[in-house]
Amino acid sequence: MDTNLAAWMIAGGPQIRNPSAEREREQLRAFRESQRVVHVGLIDRLRGFASSATTKDDLATCATCAA
Repeated sequence: MDTNLAAWMIAGGPQIRNPSAEREREQLRAFRESQRVVHVGLIDRLRGFASSATTKDDLATCATCAA
């Protein structure tokens, strides 16, 4: 078998380009990428919640603020 023919068969044979399918595929990739960036993990959310709760100063219990 010719090596070019074997390479062509391994690559999938004839490739018919469909512009609308390529556009949809690109939009799906962009959507998945945007979802990946927006997604915040549970651990990160807990860290954010814990750090925001500890940084708030309560003026009634703050020793340096009362003086």
